[in-house]
Amino acid sequence: MIKQKKILLLTTIFFIIFLVVVKFIDFFLQKKFGLGNPLIYQNSKIYGYSIKPNQNIYRLGNNIKINNLGMRTSDDWDVNFKKKIIFIGDSVTYGGSIVSNEDLFTEKVCQQFNKKNRSYICGNMGVNGYNLYSLIRNIKYKNFDKESFIVITIIANNFPRMFHNVISQPFWSNEIDNLLPALTEVFFIIVDKYRNKIKYTLDEEKTLREIDIKYYNDLADELKNVLSEKGYKYIVFYSPSKMEIKSEENNEIFKKILENKFENYYDLTEIKYEKKENLYYDNIHLNKQGHDVYSKYIFSKISNNFLN
Repeated sequence: MIKQKKILLLTTIFFIIFLVVVKFIDFFLQKKFGLGNPLIYQNSKIYGYSIKPNQNIYRLGNNIKINNLGMRTSDDWDVNFKKKIIFIGDSVTYGGSIVSNEDLFTEKVCQQFNKKNRSYICGNMGVNGYNLYSLIRNIKYKNFDKESFIVITIIANNFPRMFHNVISQPFWSNEIDNLLPALTEVFFIIVDKYRNKIKYTLDEEKTLREIDIKYYNDLADELKNVLSEKGYKYIVFYSPSKMEIKSEENNEIFKKILENKFENYYDLTEIKYEKKENLYYDNIHLNKQGHDVYSKYIFSKISNNFLN
Protein backbone atom coordinates (compact mmCIF):
# COMPACT_ATOMS: atom_id res chain seq x y z
CA MET A 1 0.00 0.00 0.00
CA ILE A 2 2.83 2.37 0.93
CA LYS A 3 4.64 1.50 -2.31
CA GLN A 4 1.52 2.24 -4.37
CA LYS A 5 1.14 5.63 -2.65
CA LYS A 6 4.77 6.49 -3.46
CA ILE A 7 4.26 5.53 -7.09
CA LEU A 8 1.08 7.63 -7.21
CA LEU A 9 2.85 10.57 -5.57
CA LEU A 10 5.82 10.38 -7.97
CA THR A 11 3.48 10.07 -10.94
CA THR A 12 1.57 13.12 -9.78
CA ILE A 13 4.78 15.11 -9.25
CA PHE A 14 6.13 14.19 -12.70
CA PHE A 15 2.78 15.04 -14.28
CA ILE A 16 2.74 18.45 -12.58
CA ILE A 17 6.35 19.09 -13.66
CA PHE A 18 5.43 18.07 -17.21
CA LEU A 19 2.48 20.49 -17.25
CA VAL A 20 4.67 23.31 -15.91
CA VAL A 21 7.35 22.65 -18.55
CA VAL A 22 4.75 22.52 -21.35
CA LYS A 23 3.16 25.74 -20.12
CA PHE A 24 6.58 27.40 -19.93
CA ILE A 25 7.37 26.34 -23.51
CA ASP A 26 4.02 27.73 -24.65
CA PHE A 27 4.66 31.00 -22.79
CA PHE A 28 8.14 31.26 -24.35
CA LEU A 29 6.76 30.71 -27.88
CA GLN A 30 4.14 33.39 -27.27
CA LYS A 31 6.58 36.01 -26.01
CA LYS A 32 9.48 35.22 -28.34
CA PHE A 33 7.66 34.58 -31.63
CA GLY A 34 4.07 35.74 -31.10
CA LEU A 35 2.73 32.24 -31.70
CA GLY A 36 -0.75 31.62 -30.40
CA ASN A 37 -1.92 35.01 -31.60
CA PRO A 38 -2.21 34.57 -35.38
CA LEU A 39 -3.54 37.07 -37.86
CA ILE A 40 -7.30 36.58 -38.16
CA TYR A 41 -9.01 36.30 -41.53
CA GLN A 42 -12.70 36.42 -42.34
CA ASN A 43 -14.62 34.40 -44.88
CA SER A 44 -15.97 36.16 -47.97
CA LYS A 45 -18.21 34.92 -50.78
CA ILE A 46 -16.71 37.55 -53.08
CA TYR A 47 -12.98 37.43 -52.32
CA GLY A 48 -12.72 33.97 -50.75
CA TYR A 49 -11.34 35.58 -47.61
CA SER A 50 -10.05 38.89 -46.38
CA ILE A 51 -8.10 40.18 -43.38
CA LYS A 52 -10.23 41.07 -40.37
CA PRO A 53 -10.04 44.80 -39.49
CA ASN A 54 -8.59 46.32 -36.30
CA GLN A 55 -5.75 43.98 -35.38
CA ASN A 56 -2.43 44.80 -33.76
CA ILE A 57 -0.20 41.77 -33.21
CA TYR A 58 3.45 40.85 -32.76
CA ARG A 59 4.84 38.03 -34.89
CA LEU A 60 8.40 36.75 -35.26
CA GLY A 61 9.83 39.99 -33.92
CA ASN A 62 7.73 42.24 -36.16
CA ASN A 63 4.68 44.39 -35.60
CA ILE A 64 1.62 43.84 -37.76
CA LYS A 65 -1.14 46.42 -37.60
CA ILE A 66 -4.39 46.10 -39.55
CA ASN A 67 -6.49 49.24 -39.71
CA ASN A 68 -10.24 49.84 -39.56
CA LEU A 69 -10.76 48.77 -43.19
CA GLY A 70 -8.68 45.59 -43.06
CA MET A 71 -5.60 47.20 -44.62
CA ARG A 72 -2.12 46.48 -43.33
CA THR A 73 -1.51 50.13 -42.64
CA SER A 74 -0.35 51.99 -39.54
CA ASP A 75 -3.07 54.66 -39.87
CA ASP A 76 -6.82 54.25 -39.81
CA TRP A 77 -8.40 55.20 -43.10
CA ASP A 78 -9.33 58.88 -42.90
CA VAL A 79 -11.64 60.14 -45.64
CA ASN A 80 -10.44 63.69 -45.02
CA PHE A 81 -7.16 62.98 -46.83
CA LYS A 82 -7.57 64.28 -50.36
CA LYS A 83 -4.77 62.15 -51.84
CA LYS A 84 -5.17 58.42 -51.37
CA ILE A 85 -2.97 55.63 -52.70
CA ILE A 86 -4.22 52.04 -52.44
CA PHE A 87 -1.79 49.16 -52.91
CA ILE A 88 -3.31 45.89 -54.10
CA GLY A 89 -1.46 42.58 -54.31
CA ASP A 90 -0.74 39.30 -52.56
CA SER A 91 1.75 38.40 -49.82
CA VAL A 92 4.58 40.33 -51.53
CA THR A 93 2.58 43.51 -50.98
CA TYR A 94 1.24 42.42 -47.59
CA GLY A 95 4.79 41.70 -46.42
CA GLY A 96 4.15 38.72 -44.13
CA SER A 97 5.75 38.45 -40.70
CA ILE A 98 9.13 39.14 -42.29
CA VAL A 99 8.94 42.88 -41.71
CA SER A 100 7.08 45.34 -39.49
CA ASN A 101 4.53 47.78 -40.87
CA GLU A 102 7.00 50.65 -40.98
CA ASP A 103 9.36 48.61 -43.20
CA LEU A 104 6.80 47.89 -45.95
CA PHE A 105 7.35 49.49 -49.36
CA THR A 106 3.73 50.65 -49.17
CA GLU A 107 4.47 52.64 -46.00
CA LYS A 108 7.79 53.94 -47.29
CA VAL A 109 6.24 55.26 -50.50
CA CYS A 110 3.78 57.28 -48.44
CA GLN A 111 6.59 58.54 -46.19
CA GLN A 112 8.35 59.94 -49.25
CA PHE A 113 5.21 61.67 -50.50
CA ASN A 114 4.61 63.16 -47.04
CA LYS A 115 8.08 64.64 -46.52
CA LYS A 116 6.90 68.17 -47.25
CA ASN A 117 3.42 67.96 -45.77
CA ARG A 118 1.18 65.13 -44.63
CA SER A 119 -1.34 65.17 -47.45
CA TYR A 120 -1.19 61.51 -48.56
CA ILE A 121 -2.63 58.40 -46.96
CA CYS A 122 -1.68 54.93 -48.22
CA GLY A 123 -3.59 51.70 -47.76
CA ASN A 124 -2.00 48.27 -48.13
CA MET A 125 -4.67 45.80 -49.26
CA GLY A 126 -2.23 42.98 -50.01
CA VAL A 127 -3.57 39.60 -48.86
CA ASN A 128 -1.64 36.33 -48.55
CA GLY A 129 -2.42 33.77 -51.23
CA TYR A 130 -4.51 35.98 -53.53
CA ASN A 131 -4.57 35.17 -57.22
CA LEU A 132 -5.21 37.64 -60.02
CA TYR A 133 -8.93 36.92 -59.96
CA SER A 134 -9.08 37.86 -56.24
CA LEU A 135 -7.27 41.12 -57.00
CA ILE A 136 -9.77 41.87 -59.76
CA ARG A 137 -12.68 41.25 -57.40
CA ASN A 138 -11.17 43.61 -54.81
CA ILE A 139 -11.07 46.41 -57.36
CA LYS A 140 -14.51 45.59 -58.75
CA TYR A 141 -16.50 45.28 -55.53
CA LYS A 142 -14.77 47.58 -53.07
CA ASN A 143 -15.88 51.14 -53.51
CA PHE A 144 -12.73 53.23 -53.31
CA ASP A 145 -12.98 57.00 -53.63
CA LYS A 146 -12.75 58.04 -57.26
CA GLU A 147 -9.69 60.16 -56.56
CA SER A 148 -7.82 57.13 -55.22
CA PHE A 149 -4.74 56.03 -57.14
CA ILE A 150 -4.43 52.24 -57.43
CA VAL A 151 -1.03 50.52 -57.34
CA ILE A 152 -1.17 46.84 -58.35
CA THR A 153 1.80 44.56 -57.75
CA ILE A 154 1.64 41.24 -59.62
CA ILE A 155 3.88 38.18 -59.43
CA ALA A 156 3.99 35.24 -61.84
CA ASN A 157 2.12 32.96 -59.40
CA ASN A 158 -0.91 35.26 -59.48
CA PHE A 159 -1.78 33.95 -62.96
CA PRO A 160 -1.91 30.15 -62.41
CA ARG A 161 -2.79 30.30 -58.68
CA MET A 162 -6.30 29.06 -57.93
CA PHE A 163 -9.12 30.96 -56.23
CA HIS A 164 -9.23 29.95 -52.54
CA ASN A 165 -11.59 30.28 -49.63
CA VAL A 166 -10.38 30.60 -46.06
CA ILE A 167 -10.82 26.87 -45.35
CA SER A 168 -8.45 25.87 -48.15
CA GLN A 169 -5.68 28.05 -46.69
CA PRO A 170 -3.64 27.53 -43.48
CA PHE A 171 -5.21 30.61 -41.91
CA TRP A 172 -7.23 31.28 -38.78
CA SER A 173 -10.67 32.86 -38.70
CA ASN A 174 -11.06 32.31 -34.94
CA GLU A 175 -8.79 33.33 -32.10
CA ILE A 176 -7.05 30.48 -30.29
CA ASP A 177 -8.86 30.26 -26.97
CA ASN A 178 -7.26 27.56 -24.81
CA LEU A 179 -4.50 27.10 -22.22
CA LEU A 180 -1.79 26.36 -24.79
CA PRO A 181 -2.41 28.74 -27.74
CA ALA A 182 1.19 28.78 -29.03
CA LEU A 183 1.55 24.99 -29.06
CA THR A 184 -1.90 24.72 -30.63
CA GLU A 185 -0.75 26.92 -33.49
CA VAL A 186 2.50 24.95 -33.83
CA PHE A 187 0.48 21.73 -34.05
CA PHE A 188 -1.67 23.07 -36.88
CA ILE A 189 1.35 24.53 -38.70
CA ILE A 190 2.76 20.99 -38.81
CA VAL A 191 -0.59 19.50 -39.82
CA ASP A 192 -1.07 22.06 -42.61
CA LYS A 193 2.47 21.48 -43.85
CA TYR A 194 1.90 17.78 -44.42
CA ARG A 195 -1.84 17.39 -45.09
CA ASN A 196 -1.67 18.43 -48.74
CA LYS A 197 1.36 16.24 -49.40
CA ILE A 198 -0.52 13.25 -48.02
CA LYS A 199 -3.92 13.96 -49.61
CA TYR A 200 -3.09 15.40 -53.02
CA THR A 201 -0.73 15.25 -55.95
CA LEU A 202 0.44 18.82 -56.24
CA ASP A 203 2.84 18.55 -59.19
CA GLU A 204 1.95 21.15 -61.79
CA GLU A 205 2.17 20.79 -65.55
CA LYS A 206 5.07 23.00 -66.56
CA THR A 207 4.18 23.23 -70.24
CA LEU A 208 1.97 26.19 -71.08
CA ARG A 209 -0.93 25.13 -73.27
CA GLU A 210 -2.72 27.41 -75.70
CA ILE A 211 -5.79 27.42 -73.46
CA ASP A 212 -3.63 28.46 -70.47
CA ILE A 213 -2.27 31.46 -72.36
CA LYS A 214 -5.79 32.42 -73.46
CA TYR A 215 -6.97 32.21 -69.84
CA TYR A 216 -4.08 34.41 -68.63
CA ASN A 217 -4.80 36.96 -71.35
CA ASP A 218 -8.48 36.94 -70.38
CA LEU A 219 -7.55 37.62 -66.75
CA ALA A 220 -5.41 40.58 -67.77
CA ASP A 221 -8.24 41.86 -70.00
CA GLU A 222 -10.70 41.59 -67.11
CA LEU A 223 -8.35 43.51 -64.84
CA LYS A 224 -7.95 46.25 -67.42
CA ASN A 225 -11.70 46.43 -68.05
CA VAL A 226 -12.54 46.68 -64.35
CA LEU A 227 -10.04 49.49 -63.86
CA SER A 228 -11.48 51.30 -66.87
CA GLU A 229 -15.10 50.81 -65.76
CA LYS A 230 -14.36 52.09 -62.25
CA GLY A 231 -12.43 55.05 -63.66
CA TYR A 232 -9.40 54.70 -61.40
CA LYS A 233 -5.99 56.07 -62.18
CA TYR A 234 -3.61 53.18 -61.76
CA ILE A 235 -0.15 51.73 -62.26
CA VAL A 236 0.83 48.06 -62.59
CA PHE A 237 4.12 46.57 -61.39
CA TYR A 238 5.53 43.10 -61.97
CA SER A 239 7.63 41.74 -59.10
CA PRO A 240 10.11 38.99 -60.13
CA SER A 241 11.19 36.03 -58.04
CA LYS A 242 14.78 35.53 -56.92
CA MET A 243 15.04 32.63 -59.38
CA GLU A 244 14.08 35.00 -62.20
CA ILE A 245 16.78 37.43 -61.10
CA LYS A 246 19.31 34.59 -61.18
CA SER A 247 18.03 33.48 -64.62
CA GLU A 248 16.90 30.13 -63.23
CA GLU A 249 13.24 30.75 -64.01
CA ASN A 250 11.57 32.24 -67.07
CA ASN A 251 8.22 34.00 -66.71
CA GLU A 252 8.47 36.21 -69.78
CA ILE A 253 5.00 35.12 -70.93
CA PHE A 254 3.37 36.81 -67.93
CA LYS A 255 5.44 39.97 -68.27
CA LYS A 256 4.66 40.13 -71.98
CA ILE A 257 0.92 39.85 -71.29
CA LEU A 258 1.06 42.72 -68.80
CA GLU A 259 3.22 44.82 -71.10
CA ASN A 260 0.78 44.37 -73.97
CA LYS A 261 -2.31 45.12 -71.91
CA PHE A 262 -1.29 48.06 -69.73
CA GLU A 263 0.16 51.40 -70.71
CA ASN A 264 1.20 52.21 -67.13
CA TYR A 265 3.16 49.01 -66.61
CA TYR A 266 6.65 48.65 -65.10
CA ASP A 267 8.81 45.60 -64.56
CA LEU A 268 10.53 45.70 -61.17
CA THR A 269 13.18 43.43 -62.67
CA GLU A 270 14.58 46.63 -64.18
CA ILE A 271 15.55 48.07 -60.79
CA LYS A 272 19.24 48.98 -60.74
CA TYR A 273 20.86 47.26 -57.77
CA GLU A 274 24.21 45.49 -57.63
CA LYS A 275 23.10 42.24 -55.99
CA LYS A 276 19.35 42.06 -56.38
CA GLU A 277 19.19 38.54 -54.97
CA ASN A 278 20.08 40.08 -51.59
CA LEU A 279 16.74 41.90 -51.57
CA TYR A 280 14.82 38.69 -50.93
CA TYR A 281 13.87 36.84 -47.76
CA ASP A 282 13.01 33.76 -49.82
CA ASN A 283 12.31 33.16 -53.50
CA ILE A 284 9.36 35.56 -53.65
CA HIS A 285 9.15 37.79 -50.58
CA LEU A 286 11.28 40.83 -49.84
CA ASN A 287 13.40 41.56 -46.79
CA LYS A 288 13.70 45.05 -45.26
CA GLN A 289 16.26 46.14 -47.82
CA GLY A 290 14.09 44.83 -50.63
CA HIS A 291 11.11 46.83 -49.43
CA ASP A 292 13.28 49.94 -49.19
CA VAL A 293 14.63 49.54 -52.74
CA TYR A 294 11.16 48.79 -54.13
CA SER A 295 9.72 51.86 -52.40
CA LYS A 296 12.18 54.24 -54.07
CA TYR A 297 11.54 52.81 -57.53
CA ILE A 298 7.76 52.72 -57.08
CA PHE A 299 7.74 56.27 -55.67
CA SER A 300 9.59 57.56 -58.72
CA LYS A 301 7.12 55.91 -61.11
CA ILE A 302 4.01 57.01 -59.21
CA SER A 303 5.31 60.57 -59.11
CA ASN A 304 5.17 60.65 -62.90
CA ASN A 305 1.58 59.39 -62.97
CA PHE A 306 -0.05 60.97 -59.93
CA LEU A 307 -0.54 64.69 -59.25
CA ASN A 308 1.43 65.84 -56.21
